[in-house]
Amino acid sequence: MLTTLKIENYAIIRSLEIPFQQGLVAITGETGAGKSILMGALSLILGNRADTDVLFDKSRKCIVEATFNVINMGLEPLFQQLDLDFQDETIIRREINEHGKSRAFVNDTPVNLATLKTVASLLVDIHSQHQTLMLQNAGFRLRLLDQFANNQDIVNQYQTSLRLWQNRKSAFEKLQRKCSEAAQRYDYNLFSIEELEKANLQPDEQTEIEQQIKELSSAETIKSHLYNATRILSEQEGDNILHMLKSLQQECRALDNLGGDYASFNLRIDNLMTEAQDLSYDMSRKNDAVEVNPALMEQLNERIDLLFTLQNKYHVDDNQTLINLLESLRDEVSSYDENKEQLIEYEKEVTKLEADVKTKAAQLSASRKAAAPALTEAMEARLGMLGMTGSRFTVAIEQNDELRDNGTDTVTFLLSANPGVAPADIAKIASGGEMSRIMLCLKSIITDSMFLPTIIFDEIDTGISGETASKVGQMMRLLSEKHQVIAITHLPQIAARCDQHLLVHKQVIDNQTYTNIKQLNMTERERMIATMMSGERLTEAAIATAREMLKTNQIKPN
Repeated sequence: MLTTLKIENYAIIRSLEIPFQQGLVAITGETGAGKSILMGALSLILGNRADTDVLFDKSRKCIVEATFNVINMGLEPLFQQLDLDFQDETIIRREINEHGKSRAFVNDTPVNLATLKTVASLLVDIHSQHQTLMLQNAGFRLRLLDQFANNQDIVNQYQTSLRLWQNRKSAFEKLQRKCSEAAQRYDYNLFSIEELEKANLQPDEQTEIEQQIKELSSAETIKSHLYNATRILSEQEGDNILHMLKSLQQECRALDNLGGDYASFNLRIDNLMTEAQDLSYDMSRKNDAVEVNPALMEQLNERIDLLFTLQNKYHVDDNQTLINLLESLRDEVSSYDENKEQLIEYEKEVTKLEADVKTKAAQLSASRKAAAPALTEAMEARLGMLGMTGSRFTVAIEQNDELRDNGTDTVTFLLSANPGVAPADIAKIASGGEMSRIMLCLKSIITDSMFLPTIIFDEIDTGISGETASKVGQMMRLLSEKHQVIAITHLPQIAARCDQHLLVHKQVIDNQTYTNIKQLNMTERERMIATMMSGERLTEAAIATAREMLKTNQIKPN
């Protein structure tokens, strides 16, 4: 149970420390006094997000700290699993600094919001008007039925199988699309591979062929120039270069005996002679090698035309890219053959997983259908306790083929509030007051089977008054025998039945408005309940009625 709630620097709360008793706790106060602020602070303990807007003083951090008595709740294994220190008096704390950064602690151990929510969800359940409106949500109705049927293990097993099937199905469909796209290209790829392989492509072939074509196309001109150059070097009579170099060599040798620079002339002339002789030999050899060959020229032109045709066809610039393309096409064809085999295995696995999901969905559906009559019976009994005698409540379960996150069922709550009227969807026909009573009955039934220490009802009594309000108070009182029930309420019939009455009110200090809270003693309770009944004009009759209500409900003075 919640034993203490401390709030520092939150909204218009400067500092509060609120003690909570076991049983039924009523929190009352005028509209705007700060009851919703109190719930906002408590929601931080449950893991809701917050920002700097919650800070009363923007220069200081906000702290909300709740202490819970968790003796005999069996939470030790969970705390061990989450690597938390277990204490009988467990303290949950949230801090929001001036920059909006939030930190959470469980027994002084830092935790993330997911861990905080896991722990807090086992300690507190908050029910508000918003949750009552969620009765119109199909998923919410399913969760309520599953809570009543204790289906959590089956739901977890189903959702685990569903995720596995969905992931495998997604992989299968992705591979299927890949194979389908590859299949459309398969014949073309095979043709392209055959065409490129037949071409017997070589990386540097194009450059070599182009050079050969260039030489062949100018063969006669090349031979003519090489012939003339060779004659100038060595073959023409008298004035060829080698003859002149020999004459030069003779002249310089005559000076060789003088030494110095004259000796170096001879060395340099010898080098010139050697180079000229080599050049003459190479030119002569090249001249012999160059041939006029129209047949070879035609072959080379055909080859280069083939290379250009392939490059244009496959939108590439050179032979190496064509060779790379050929390897890529070979890989794609090979991969397609492998993927086709893998696709068959995937399909078998997906079919098997789908069958497993459907089996678990059927088990979940069967459990829900088995629990529905018991929930119907319990609901009609409790609706009778709240003044809806003769009402017929029905849990309608419709099954469909779609495997959704919560199974294949659609649950609708039907209500007939009057004899002779066919049950209809409560979301369409129930009034606000009826919806509140239905939700209170559902909560009381479900929490009977849950070891949840604290239940908070946040103004779910909207639209309820008179004798019905008294019966709602009686049901909350019965619920508080197994759980700590904290009711934020405007109804005197509920406040009169509580074990502890807290009043939320505003104070103005130095022109600054603050929210404060006070635990009322018996006299103060009499006057407050009388005020809740009669308004600001407090009468002796109202006080007497309040005293009688407290006496009837056996509330002992503080």
